Amino acid sequence: MNPPADARVARAWALKEACYEAWSRDPTQAAAAARELAELRCDDLPAREAALVRGLGRWTAGIADVTQGQMAEAVAAFDDAQRALGEAGEADAAAQTQVPKIMALSMLGQHEAAAACAQAAQQALRALGNLAAAGRVSLNLGGLLLRRDAYAQAARHYREAAVLFARRSDHQHSVLADLGLAAALSSMGDFDEALRIYARARVRAQRHDLRQSLAMIDESVALVQLARGQYDTALQGMESARRGFEALGLPHWTAVAEKQLADTYLELRLLPEALALFDAAIQRFRTLALPEDEAFALAQRGRALALRGRREASRDSFQAAAERFAVQAHEVGQASVQLALAELALAQGDAAGALQQAQAAAAALARSGHAEGATRAAVLRAEALAAAAPPDGPEASAARSVARGAYEAALADARLRGQLPAQVRCLSGLGLLTWAESRAGEAAAAFEAAIDLLEDQRRALPGDEFRSAFLTDQLLPYRARLRLALADGDAADVLTQLERYRARSLADRLAGADTPLADADPALRERVNWLARRVRRLQEDGEPSAALEADLRAAEHQLLESARRARLAGGAAAASAADARFDPAALQAGLAPGEALVEYGALDGELFAVVVRADRLVLQRALATEADVVRSVQSARLQLDAQQQADVRLAAHQAQIAGRMQQRLRQLHQQLWAPLAASLAGATQVLIVPHGPLASLPFAALPADARPGDAQPGDAPEALGHRLVLAQAASAQAALHGLRHAHRVPRHAVVIGESSALPWADAEARTVAACYPSADLLVGAAASCAALEAAAPAADVLHLACHAQFRADSPRFSALHLADGPMTVERAERLPLAAGLVVLSACDTALADEAAGDEQVGLVRAFLVAGAARVLAALWPVRDDVTAAFMAHFHAALQCGQTAGEALRAAQVALARSHPQPCHWAAFTLFGGW
Repeated sequence: MNPPADARVARAWALKEACYEAWSRDPTQAAAAARELAELRCDDLPAREAALVRGLGRWTAGIADVTQGQMAEAVAAFDDAQRALGEAGEADAAAQTQVPKIMALSMLGQHEAAAACAQAAQQALRALGNLAAAGRVSLNLGGLLLRRDAYAQAARHYREAAVLFARRSDHQHSVLADLGLAAALSSMGDFDEALRIYARARVRAQRHDLRQSLAMIDESVALVQLARGQYDTALQGMESARRGFEALGLPHWTAVAEKQLADTYLELRLLPEALALFDAAIQRFRTLALPEDEAFALAQRGRALALRGRREASRDSFQAAAERFAVQAHEVGQASVQLALAELALAQGDAAGALQQAQAAAAALARSGHAEGATRAAVLRAEALAAAAPPDGPEASAARSVARGAYEAALADARLRGQLPAQVRCLSGLGLLTWAESRAGEAAAAFEAAIDLLEDQRRALPGDEFRSAFLTDQLLPYRARLRLALADGDAADVLTQLERYRARSLADRLAGADTPLADADPALRERVNWLARRVRRLQEDGEPSAALEADLRAAEHQLLESARRARLAGGAAAASAADARFDPAALQAGLAPGEALVEYGALDGELFAVVVRADRLVLQRALATEADVVRSVQSARLQLDAQQQADVRLAAHQAQIAGRMQQRLRQLHQQLWAPLAASLAGATQVLIVPHGPLASLPFAALPADARPGDAQPGDAPEALGHRLVLAQAASAQAALHGLRHAHRVPRHAVVIGESSALPWADAEARTVAACYPSADLLVGAAASCAALEAAAPAADVLHLACHAQFRADSPRFSALHLADGPMTVERAERLPLAAGLVVLSACDTALADEAAGDEQVGLVRAFLVAGAARVLAALWPVRDDVTAAFMAHFHAALQCGQTAGEALRAAQVALARSHPQPCHWAAFTLFGGW
């Protein structure tokens, strides 16, 4: 039996009020109220009451649609509600249904219709004397104007609404008015006042439990911090907002927050991660029919694609964004595409094209008053002017003067608003212009100011993944400062400047400045492991695995992203990163008289080196061109591969291949080692810090001495690694870390042999374990990741004989394959290792991803981060039987009291007697120290 008509009407009104009340507190309750009202029977009611209940039902349905991002459905529902309530004689309620319709139309990009709706609703409500509802029209009209980039007009409407709501103690709408006002002020560049208003709004939103408003405040503050380059707080705020919207069941707002997190990833140059989020956001906005949001995501996706080198795809994305902005006559959106195209033109060397696009964008942004975009356009204009200036001649000085004026004006604006990224670019540009005018002191001061700002930004970032990606695209002032040091010829300053950007994230981790990403999702981890095992089995059986590999890549990305989000949600401040200024004297103090460090560097195509001894530092310029050395290294690696093939299939050509191999090695000796002979005189132990591709070179295989030009190609001179104790480090800071961990004779070993793919691994593991007075031997099913994690902390030596895989597509998932799945880079970093020795007796374990700044991600780095003092790893695949023999020599030497470096040399010398070709005995390299 249905309740009486009056009771049902009263219930309908109560449910409508409950829906509105829950809108900002708990949108799921708003939707629940709408569902109950929709189910309230009205067909047996009198016509007026039936129309009233239907109208209230459609009104609340529209509110529920808005919370779900279904704006077209919401518009239809509000119109239905207006008609039904009009039929019921409820003129005031009918007019009120059009208030939220303004926002829905604006979100759909139907701005003229939204403006007309606002004007009509405003007139109707004022005529009816409903000033409170008229205030809500002002609130939504402010939102419409904000989306149309009419910031000053939007601010006026928000202020009017805020006053009205405050007088009526309407806390929910008063907070929303403050949020709109702060957003308008932020767009106009008044960041400080915007942040003050957001802080005031947060206090009131917390007091009245306005959870949606709290998430909106997190998002809005994060956007201000993103504009200012405060990436740490921007990241945390974006993730907090996303979680808030997700918990409230607001798919549109969640998608916007995801897109804005992608914007932050883009600025930090986490490009694959940003692209994945942009792609998902674009699809979501398209599904929800939200063209403006889709257009902005397309424009940002284009920028990310351009930075990834996918220029055709980026232009397609820009074109799609421009078309959508044009349909909506969205001037700021169109200007954002022009700025992106200016960036692309400048990167391609088209200074004139960049200048044209930047100036067009600047004019549009000036008309709208969009301050952050205007500053970005001004910086791009200055960069284009500087790039277009001739290097010399009568016009050069005048052109540089114009560019300098543009930089100084942009810098002043950026400082006024606290926009750090713009300041860095302006200071770097001014430094380059000043250096071109031979004012080295002023140039150095500009570069140092830029570096100080970058270091402040970088130091605050939550984790080495963010820090490393950020620094990769910010090297201009660092390299410019290095260029000045090279020009002065000061070896200590050259080393200091080189170390400011070389493997900095590794230095942070070794200094204890960060912890690994948490394993945030065990179920996802297990899925990744299952997929990895399945893909490996299919590959071993020669069966197709492309579909499963795609699933694996997606699951890996999801696993890393979930860990990243967990770190951001934690909100803990990042630990202090390692000091950017390296002290060469500290390194010298750690070296004995017979020890040396050689650090290679490259700039402007020139390869150079700094030799560090206890009593001196020597700068050796112009060793060779970087391009020539890269070709020599690539050629040498090809000959090493050919030697391995000759063992199996090309035995008749062994002598010829060996001759070519020796020629390449002599060439590399002349380029890399011979010029350093005087500086290295008397050294018996040398730590090598390679540059870029040199990290893949077996320095031990180079000839120990220069050979005369008429030497026979097949001659095999004494190798460098047979005469000297050699080791490698990613940077001088990493080398100093290793030197501070003195060698100790190992007593307890943890030895793992996983032989399902490597028949010799089990036997090798047993031989190695027998070398130690105390050893945990883990073979067969016991050779598992779980067993490794349990046993590793007690090991002086950790030896892993197993199959390995380097993943160039995703270096953090390079792995050692054990009995229960892969021990990946990102998992190995979490091993609590003692400061001992790790031996990676597997193929390609020394390979790493080569990023700018020589930040190399791979298995060696993972074990160093986990706490190992030294890691022995292979630069290329080596025969199992040869590796087993090599390891027997190596561990026996360790047990005789030799250091890891000495044991490596002893094993190489011993193995070279039976296997003289470098492809056999020179594969293993020691990382971290001797």
